[in-house]
Amino acid sequence: MNRDQLVQQLMATFLDELHVHVSSLGRDLLALENNLSADERAEAWTSIFRAAHSLKGASAVVHVDPIHVACHRLEDIFEHYRDSGQTLSQETTSILLKVVDAIEEIGMRIRAEQGFEGAPLTDMLPQLERLADQVTGNDAATLDVAPANEAPLDEGVAESIDEDDEACDDDDEFEFDVSPPSREVEPQETERDSAPKMPPINAALLPVFLEELEDRCASLSRDAIAMESVTDPDERGELLTSLFRSAHSLKGAAGVVKLAPVQALCHRLEDELESIRAGTTEYSTRTATAMLEAVDVIRDSGNQLKSGRELDLGEIESRTSRIDELLSGSAEPAAAAERSTPEAGDAETEPASPKPASPKQVTDTPSAAVAVQPQAEVASGAKTDGKILPTQRVKSDPGASIRVPAEKLDALLSHSGELLVARGRLAFRAKDAAAVRDLAAELRGTWRENEQAMRDLGERTFDDRDVANPRRIAAVIEHTASRLTALSSRLDALASAIESDNRLLQQTCGLLDDEVYNVRMLPFSDACGGLQRAVRDIATGGNKKIELKIVGAEVEVDRSVLEGLKDPLLHLVRNSADHGVESPAQRAAAGKPERATITVSAELRGGQVQVRVEDDGGGLDLRRICEIARKRDIEVPDDPREQARLIFAPGFSTAKLITDISGRGVGLDVVQSQVESLHGSVDVSFKPGRGTRFTLNVPLTLTTIRSMMVKVADQTYAIPTSAIQRLVRFGPSDLRSSAGRDSLLLGEAPMVVASLAQTLRLPSKGLLAGTAAKGLAIVLHVADQSVAVVVDEVLSEQEVLVKNLGSRVRRLRHFSGCTLLPTGKIALVINAANVVRTALGLKLDQLAASRTSMSSGKQTVAGPDTQGRTLLLAEDSVTTRVLLRNILESAGYEVTTAADGQQAWELIQEKPFDILVTDVDMPRMDGFDLTAALRGLESTADMPVVLVTARGSDADKQRGVHAGANAYIVKGNFEQQHLLETVAQLI
Repeated sequence: MNRDQLVQQLMATFLDELHVHVSSLGRDLLALENNLSADERAEAWTSIFRAAHSLKGASAVVHVDPIHVACHRLEDIFEHYRDSGQTLSQETTSILLKVVDAIEEIGMRIRAEQGFEGAPLTDMLPQLERLADQVTGNDAATLDVAPANEAPLDEGVAESIDEDDEACDDDDEFEFDVSPPSREVEPQETERDSAPKMPPINAALLPVFLEELEDRCASLSRDAIAMESVTDPDERGELLTSLFRSAHSLKGAAGVVKLAPVQALCHRLEDELESIRAGTTEYSTRTATAMLEAVDVIRDSGNQLKSGRELDLGEIESRTSRIDELLSGSAEPAAAAERSTPEAGDAETEPASPKPASPKQVTDTPSAAVAVQPQAEVASGAKTDGKILPTQRVKSDPGASIRVPAEKLDALLSHSGELLVARGRLAFRAKDAAAVRDLAAELRGTWRENEQAMRDLGERTFDDRDVANPRRIAAVIEHTASRLTALSSRLDALASAIESDNRLLQQTCGLLDDEVYNVRMLPFSDACGGLQRAVRDIATGGNKKIELKIVGAEVEVDRSVLEGLKDPLLHLVRNSADHGVESPAQRAAAGKPERATITVSAELRGGQVQVRVEDDGGGLDLRRICEIARKRDIEVPDDPREQARLIFAPGFSTAKLITDISGRGVGLDVVQSQVESLHGSVDVSFKPGRGTRFTLNVPLTLTTIRSMMVKVADQTYAIPTSAIQRLVRFGPSDLRSSAGRDSLLLGEAPMVVASLAQTLRLPSKGLLAGTAAKGLAIVLHVADQSVAVVVDEVLSEQEVLVKNLGSRVRRLRHFSGCTLLPTGKIALVINAANVVRTALGLKLDQLAASRTSMSSGKQTVAGPDTQGRTLLLAEDSVTTRVLLRNILESAGYEVTTAADGQQAWELIQEKPFDILVTDVDMPRMDGFDLTAALRGLESTADMPVVLVTARGSDADKQRGVHAGANAYIVKGNFEQQHLLETVAQLI
């Protein structure tokens, strides 16, 4: 190893050590602020001193002088507090944490190959020196203010103490200037309308910051929600410490990359948490809401930077002001359905408790009716409006990184070494093969030399005196025999050695493949990140009490599978919280605890992971499900299990009121579509009045699956072994027939038997077709249902690499993908769940056709069926009325307009309409009264009514339900497509 390599290795080792010691220092300094016992405090100080001492020595080895000097002075400070037993003040702790942040910033600069010259730590050293002198001089209570001509600190390390904060006297304050050390002062903007500006972001460190941002946001969100339910003082103290640590670390990281808005917001959270920790402020629902909205702002800022967009500072400032109002108590938390965070230029969010809007107000704000709310990624918690929206598949980022435990890398390295050994043995075998080749060449040459001589001897006549020739022939034969024996022995040895090496290589490659597979594995908890937030928002907005439990969080699943599970899990959990769980009053009347429980669990089952989402709510209403299905001309099966599965149909909803949150019948269809794209299945079961359970079965990985290769009608197919129970050979005597359905007698129990060829609509042969004396069946078991599927031939069992069928191929219900065979041909992968359902005679055609037409995009929401449909539009705002009329007429409806509720009522008395779309706040008769009047009239009792209004509170929506409305659309969240889908669904 040359000198340069040694230096690089030492620096890499130092950076790893620096990260460990910096984390230890930050953690222990924060821990000292808690009420620790004497032994715990002594242990914390020992750990702190050891970390500073080790870091000082390591920095000296690699000549990182600023860290070496800083750690030397930190040692003096730590030693004084450790030996004297004095308690660190919050101000001193904050200063020390800023120094630790500055030390970590130097490591980030070195890692980014920027060097550490000019780093903020170098400018902090004089202040740190003075602090150390004052502390060791037993004058820790008096910390002088840094002189004005002192070199200031960079924004990445510290921030000035707000003038409005509670600050100590100048004699007790150790203040760091936050002005950048070499930045020229720019003239301030004089125009009030000038857009806010911020300094350039450190692009080199941005990727590192964005990775940390996601982790810190997840921690902040999780702990903020947990704080609402934890009552134990020790647990609350730990959560507060964790919250403070996350906010502090994120603030420092944001400062490093010059992201001032995020840094300022984190500083505001720090202030609030310090106040709570000091006992001057109580942690309340308002605090939790502010914390979560702050997380949304921070995460949205990160997403904008990740996509290469500039930050909208005006929008951030507006949302930060809202957070300040929540923390100061001047604003109330909005309902979950209303807490949206629109981008600049979007419609304003409805207030928590809006006053009834007058006709003039509606007229003055026509833009609110047409603004389209942007759809953010719900799983991340970026939006809290409670919508269940159609999910777009998230494309994998090829540059995405995952964290890999060191022991997994060690295992990879170990198996890599085994491969090197195997490679060396193969090289040795190559030498053996070369020796055998040389021996064969020698033998061939000898034989050629003597072949002609032996032929000549065979043609000659020998007398008794010529004895030399036979001896010569005998010698040649003996030599040839000996060489053939040697060649045979060498070949046997070589073949045995190659077989042994091949087994070793195969074993090593298998282990290496397993370890590479394990590297991609992540805990199931990674897919549950946004669930707690979603449950909280829905519970808050619906005045429900819900507890979310995660079971099997440590189960490891392939990263790509986890990504695909996030949206289905979110949809199912939101569905349970919004529709499955009853109100506290309803639960109390049913003898249940007021606090409902939603459980999300994961369990390994062979090569699959089974995920369950279950609640203890009211279960499914089969009567209403069947009633809605019949209205939509969907054939209702006799089996109650299959009746329950009707909820997976596109657009199917049992909600009494269609809103921007729910009732559109999108969520469960999305769940089934995405689970099937993962080569999995989804099933539903319930107990009336006791709850509902959704069961998802997906493979552990999407890269390869273990499959049984079978031949049917001269075509090769792959059946996942996770769905196979057994193979069965049977004869005619094993078959039974009942009610026109064949059954196979296995033991004492008959099992439905079906031909896979007939199921796939292929030519059938074999026993069932009368062309063979024996039959071969594979018993498939999916979701507690089993079927014996007859195949022509079982070829082999092997690992196959599964590929999607692509966007050009519409969904084939019996296939989940394809794989390339060694012969170069393509084999389709069987969707075992749908094959079982088809074999049992369950109706899939209507649902599959409906889903396919919707996914293909060829079926419009308002198509030819809208022709001749009459629609009455009641709206007092002329502008909004013209806009809505144009939207509805362009979809093919015959629209009649009314200027208020009274005129609409009169028009309905004159002629019938297929549907009414009405505003709420109108003169003479409002939308609520109009709806109630229609429900009281026999001829219009069933007429669909859609309320389109600026009112978005839960109280107003409940009033709409009581009046008899079928749908409720908030203008602030208005989407043209949503209106058309709602109208088409109700007609």
